[in-house]
Amino acid sequence: MRIAVSCNDSRGGVEPYVALALGLKAAGHDVRAIAPSDLAGMFGDVGIPVTGLAGSILAAQGAGGAVEQGSTGSMRLVMSEMPKIIKTWTDQVYEACQGVDVVTGGLGGMATGLPVAEKLRVPFVRAELQPIGAPTDAYPAVLLSGMPSWLGGFGRRLSHTLSEFGVGMMLKPAMSAARKRLGVTGAHGKHDAMAGTPVLYGFSPLVVPLPQDGPQPRIATGYWNLPPPAGWQPPADLLAFLDRPGPVVTIGFGSMMSRDPMALTDLITEAVRAAGVRAVLVAGWGGLMAQSPRDEVHFASSVPYSWLYPRVAAVVHHGGAGTTGAALQAGIPAVVVPFMMDQPFWGARVAALGAGPAPIPRRRLTVARLAEALRVAVTDETMRSTARALGQKLQAEDGVAEAVGHYEALFPSSG
Repeated sequence: MRIAVSCNDSRGGVEPYVALALGLKAAGHDVRAIAPSDLAGMFGDVGIPVTGLAGSILAAQGAGGAVEQGSTGSMRLVMSEMPKIIKTWTDQVYEACQGVDVVTGGLGGMATGLPVAEKLRVPFVRAELQPIGAPTDAYPAVLLSGMPSWLGGFGRRLSHTLSEFGVGMMLKPAMSAARKRLGVTGAHGKHDAMAGTPVLYGFSPLVVPLPQDGPQPRIATGYWNLPPPAGWQPPADLLAFLDRPGPVVTIGFGSMMSRDPMALTDLITEAVRAAGVRAVLVAGWGGLMAQSPRDEVHFASSVPYSWLYPRVAAVVHHGGAGTTGAALQAGIPAVVVPFMMDQPFWGARVAALGAGPAPIPRRRLTVARLAEALRVAVTDETMRSTARALGQKLQAEDGVAEAVGHYEALFPSSG
């Protein structure tokens, strides 16, 4: 099977698709990828041919330092850059998908990937990282997790309707422009690229159970995990820090950027000291600022979560879908500090599962709140036992292999 994996997101939204592409390649399929130019190397580094889309996620995300005001790199590009760049992206994706049997991707890849699949008359398989397109009254929509609880099941289902409408309105101009560029006519073109295909979700049904009504089957395969880079070795000073006695936590906010990284780093350092723990601070893309070494804090620019998380007592993170999965799989409590978008939803799921305290929104983060949450995360034996038991179940899943099996079952003659 010749398959194109299309993704256009920040690092945390691209990495799972690298894992998926690797799994498809290992199963003997011809895989190529389309990704933002400054993240395309994630595919190239593991031997997946990749087309880098024009523009820069990192530059868009950093413009104005506005993440804490509610804009990520991917959303900023979609909303402000899309009208200027959609023709270029459409041409790039169309060229990259020549000769494929299947195009696949989530919301970030659909704007151009779905119209291209329609033009080429090949299937498009939605492969999502969040429970988009799965209306239910069991939990609120991923983008409207703050729906008032007093509305009950009606309000939760309504949140899904409103969320789907908002996502559709966001994608419609881009898809319309891409279809026009390709000469594809009709609401969904003359070829319904998603007819008969399921929606695959790269998370565990133990974390988010999916409803099974609707026109397309919904399948939560388990998480799509990328192994540490080949030959990666932990620095000696990090190993020495972890080997010292006493509880160690890790804190990092991935690709979230702060208007004042130094102030946030100082707040976290004070909370670590107040909680009586030590911490590995992972700087990420600019949420935290590396400082001089301290007895209670070790600064790192980047460490594979699959290596680090099982070696610490708890984690503080921003609530990205992939980071949430990594913490849950490690079997350790997580303190979620959501900045925006889907992150409050994942923070609420962690708390509902009993695998962490209530999330602390970034705008409400204080030394006292974070210190108390850290104390709970490292001392509450019920929470720790719950997280450990869930982690063991998640470790038994193989989301990539499960997803690959579904692609192969869908298109057995394309192998």
